[in-house]
Amino acid sequence: MRTLVAQRAVQALGWRYWPLVLTLMAIALSLPAVNTGLLTDDFVHRALLAGPSPFVERLSRHGLAVDGSGCLRPAMLDLFVAADPETNLDPLLAYGALPWWTSGRYHVAFWRPLPGLTHWLDYQVFPDSPRLMHFHNILWFAGVVLAVAVLYRRLIPIGWVAALAGLMFVLDDSSYFPTMWLANRNLLMSLFFGIVSLIAYDRWRRQRWRPGALGAPLCLCLSLLCGEAGIATLAYLLAYEVALGRGRWVHRGLALTPSVAVVVCWRAVYSLQGYGAGGGGFYFDPVRDPIGYATVVARRIPFLLGGQWTTVPADLHAYLPAAHRVWVWLAVMAAVVLIPLVMWPFLRVDRRARFWLIGMYGAALPFCATIPMSRSLLFVAVGAFGVIAQFLAGWFRKDGWIPSVTWKWGTVRNLVVAFLIVHVLVAAVVRLYAPKVTTILQKRVAGTTAIGLAKRSPDQDLIVVTAPNPMSFLYDPYAMAYEGRSLPGSVRVLAPGFGTVEFTRTAARRVVVTSPTDSLLDCQRGHRVDFVFFYRYLSDVRGPGHPLDVGRRFHLPGMDVEVLAVDDRGFPVEVAFEFAADLEDASLSWLHWDWDEDRYRVLDLPPVGGTVTLVGPF
Repeated sequence: MRTLVAQRAVQALGWRYWPLVLTLMAIALSLPAVNTGLLTDDFVHRALLAGPSPFVERLSRHGLAVDGSGCLRPAMLDLFVAADPETNLDPLLAYGALPWWTSGRYHVAFWRPLPGLTHWLDYQVFPDSPRLMHFHNILWFAGVVLAVAVLYRRLIPIGWVAALAGLMFVLDDSSYFPTMWLANRNLLMSLFFGIVSLIAYDRWRRQRWRPGALGAPLCLCLSLLCGEAGIATLAYLLAYEVALGRGRWVHRGLALTPSVAVVVCWRAVYSLQGYGAGGGGFYFDPVRDPIGYATVVARRIPFLLGGQWTTVPADLHAYLPAAHRVWVWLAVMAAVVLIPLVMWPFLRVDRRARFWLIGMYGAALPFCATIPMSRSLLFVAVGAFGVIAQFLAGWFRKDGWIPSVTWKWGTVRNLVVAFLIVHVLVAAVVRLYAPKVTTILQKRVAGTTAIGLAKRSPDQDLIVVTAPNPMSFLYDPYAMAYEGRSLPGSVRVLAPGFGTVEFTRTAARRVVVTSPTDSLLDCQRGHRVDFVFFYRYLSDVRGPGHPLDVGRRFHLPGMDVEVLAVDDRGFPVEVAFEFAADLEDASLSWLHWDWDEDRYRVLDLPPVGGTVTLVGPF
């Protein structure tokens, strides 16, 4: 009976139209994303793309809207510039979209002109229809699936094995978030052109298709112009020559030279224009900060690769306290090392499998520049499912590489069973529930921006003593303007809500905020998986290379800041705030985060000399 079922499955997967079936399946599974609406960066992008409107005017009054909204040039050059000391860092700090402790060198600016062009076109054709914009994302994902299915057909000689690899790629839930988040379209576009580059390169190298010699580096260039993720394409091209290339090594190197030159030239132009990241701890630019990047690769890459092998969410890295993260790192690192060792008899005899594995591991390196996230695994997944599908097929066909020693045979069999359960059965269930689970997580994060319920007048300055997710205020004014709500005159976040703080009023206009343990920027005494660790990563706008000194002062409109004490890393422990008006003045509205109720509450101000303790999450 099992043999008959297996034969039927093989026959079904061998159908020549499977690439089209997989493409339609990808569209169907992604359709729930059309109801998502705008998220975080999407609101910021709308301010640059919407053109003259009441929405943009509301932001302009607070210095948060840039010139040229609705024009093509800023859409292609500035759409993915979150913070830049040369352009918008000062206005963001003045309003309070970024907190006072932000490094003066904080820089998050990406050059992604082709996605910028597509978003601009969205706003030209259907400016008030986020649903159609999401469907645009879905079409790019459909293109990715079709291209990946074609690539598998080219490099995996047995049709049903190529179809199985494509099916696992479609079922992988890491693809859902990029379809529901408009701003993440760049990843889908980058992957699409990266896969087309690989197809062109393979045709050129194996079939002497001369247009591929130009088409491969050209598509690689397009992939890079969609996003920095395109660098992962080069990992697969290198893997191709290492595992599948023929002839002398010097000839293989020459074949790669145009593609390497494209990456070098792209990065040179990228840097000369001032794009890149620095000053914080969320992004580590491999070129601007090679040492910082090298230090985080070892910590982050096991979560990416281990997450792909096992479907343990790579995002778990950002939700763990430091002590737990070590144990999970050891577990996923074991998977990263042991799984290829178990597969070694197969890898030793199959050059194509070695290509997929080398490409998979190399493709993870560029994504170590930021914290591990499941949505970053799409490039990695291409190689992973190529090698897994061929490994499964070799087992079921009883190829000669299967070990004869009992314990080795049993180990390989167990890995086969695990792959089938995890990447087919479990993956199918998880993929169906991905829209619901992702929506729940997004609502949890969105709750940290719910300041609109506070009773205040539009001209009041909002003073937030503790905020669980300080980075949310970068997006909140844009969301409020989009929804037609009035913006506060400014926002002043005094401290993150990562731990317990003591709020002491020392004068009519002066308060001191102190952390009883660690620094104000640390998650204190956390021993469980919690969102607060994720918020800590998101809000890392002052990296370890930018310490503060005792006595350091900051001046913001209506408020002066003085650092009174720091820890041994230069992170603030005690900070004084002097306001231009008495704390009870009608121009000020006071809030703090209540971890028990997971919402903002109005702060009851203590008298001069009084102290209020605001309890943290643990």
